[in-house]
Amino acid sequence: MKKFRCYTAAGLFLGLLVFFAVLLWDLQVVSGAAYYEKSQQAIARTETVPAARGKLLDRNGKILAQDKVSWVVRVAGDCPEPDLQQLETLCREEGVDWSGVGDITTPTPELLVRVKAADLTRVKVEPMVTRTGSGNLAPHVVGRVGAMPPEQWEVYENAGYPMDARVGQDGAEAAFEDLLHGTDGIRVIHTDRQGEVTGEGYGVQPQPGQDVTLTLDKDLQETLQTALGDFLTARGCSGGAGVVLDVRDGGVLAMASLPGYDTATFSARYTDLAQDPTTPLVNRAIQGLYAPGSTFKLVTAAAALEEGVLTPEAQILDTGRYTYYTTPQPQCWLYRQEGRTHGLETLTEALTDSCNIFFYDAGRRVGIQTLDTWAHALGLGESTGIELAGEGTGVVAGPAYTQSVGGTWYEGSVLSAAIGQENNRFTPLQLAHMTATLVGNGNRWQVHLLRKAGGEVYTPVSLGKVSIATENLKAIKEGMLAVTQTGSLAAAFRDLPVEVGAKTGSAQVGSNRAANAVLVAFAPYEDPQIALALVAEEGGSGSALGEVAAAILEDYFRG
Repeated sequence: MKKFRCYTAAGLFLGLLVFFAVLLWDLQVVSGAAYYEKSQQAIARTETVPAARGKLLDRNGKILAQDKVSWVVRVAGDCPEPDLQQLETLCREEGVDWSGVGDITTPTPELLVRVKAADLTRVKVEPMVTRTGSGNLAPHVVGRVGAMPPEQWEVYENAGYPMDARVGQDGAEAAFEDLLHGTDGIRVIHTDRQGEVTGEGYGVQPQPGQDVTLTLDKDLQETLQTALGDFLTARGCSGGAGVVLDVRDGGVLAMASLPGYDTATFSARYTDLAQDPTTPLVNRAIQGLYAPGSTFKLVTAAAALEEGVLTPEAQILDTGRYTYYTTPQPQCWLYRQEGRTHGLETLTEALTDSCNIFFYDAGRRVGIQTLDTWAHALGLGESTGIELAGEGTGVVAGPAYTQSVGGTWYEGSVLSAAIGQENNRFTPLQLAHMTATLVGNGNRWQVHLLRKAGGEVYTPVSLGKVSIATENLKAIKEGMLAVTQTGSLAAAFRDLPVEVGAKTGSAQVGSNRAANAVLVAFAPYEDPQIALALVAEEGGSGSALGEVAAAILEDYFRG
């Protein structure tokens, strides 16, 4: 029995030896190479893969800004000298300039193929994504993309952005950053113990940003910039701005601020641009505050009619000099320039002739408080709601503002306020918005640039409705129509395919400086679709801007 137990134990021990021998044979001989290779792949690293940024498109699908993928040859600082020499030889043979240090950012396709085939140590061919915009076309509106400054890190950290992310810095690129940016991916790269890549794959797939369609019309934008730019250059103006709005929903069809800049060279020229006395970095269309001049008479007209101070048939006698107050006693422009008067005029006729005496009297009867109420109701002194940052809200003249800046408001100050002087200061966008609200049956829409994103179409937002009686609006519009039919804009608008209503202004900015030229217009007359506003600094008479407005209207309705 004892001997049996010894044999059994010996058998079990021998079996274990055989088992371990077979296991060792499998590990070392049969599967040894595979396990060794697997052990060499144990090192892995991850890297962020930036998501493709969505395109910015105009309302017709034309590209305003998009990502552009190019290729770069990355050369590590510890690249072996023989490989550096071989790379220099390849560059020389392919006609590519390279200093011998750093990356090659402008490789030819032929060089890329040869570098990949050479399999040089510590040299990689990688894609490089840059944002290409529309150059000097609407730079203030389209905006640009740049490296995230430190002060923005806290804002973007919670959204999962890496610190080296490039983000929208201004314009639509910044306004719609959350739609355009997308979600970065994570790539896992496996290497062996010698640093050689043995495999790679995505831990998280990058999700591209959404394409964003703006309300802008690229062709109309080009027409606005060219026509206004030519006018400013010919007149020697320091700057100007123009806005075209869709009366029916508040969409921005075109917006120009001149002088501007080229987004492609912005970074390289930033210091010069920032120090330029003509302030090309300022978006005059939404930040420039200008006296509206006689275009404000539209507000005075609406207030006088709707408050029952005047009727469309009522007449006021142009006496040349307004003598209701002992002081001031301002003159009509016609009396001051030619010693003549307009005689008896209705509101429609007074708008056509821009008779100051008529609107002095209308403004006095309405009173400054009611006049201010109507200005705000029509969108002046109020935010338009546009998505761009930095919009100015302007100033509606009145006792409160005058006193806030240390001035004195007199009873007679209402006279200059009623014709768009005093402290009235508005942006070109607000003037276009006011015009669109007035001729759009009092519907004041929030101004917007977004038309569509991710398949969702923008829904217009109402900022309220101003009640204007049909006969009163008719009297105002007829006065604006006469300006383009028989008045100061008749010659410029003669050949347009639609009837247009307009009002011009010459806003005084100082005794030794030419007036700012201001013009607002809408078309078609019977069924308004668009409204526009133009301002030219020291451009003189607003009627001088007629050719610019005509070019815009011609492009929109016939182009």
